[in-house]
Amino acid sequence: MARILGLVAALLAILLWTFGNTIVELESYRYANSLGVCHEAGVDYAADASARAQREECLAHADTEKSPVWHLLHALGIS
Repeated sequence: MARILGLVAALLAILLWTFGNTIVELESYRYANSLGVCHEAGVDYAADASARAQREECLAHADTEKSPVWHLLHALGIS
């Protein structure tokens, strides 16, 4: 019984780590997008696929200067 409980706890920890990282990544992306970090004036992102791809790459790696804990709490609606 203890072995099964340990296995369940380990699986839960792995899932929480994975989903937590994904939530932080998506919230960081959303926050950078809302700040307009990677936006260039005069570019039509709907028509220019290469500009859109560059913007997506920029947003994925944008430094919002917020901690992962802040992003997680904000995504969960706590902060």
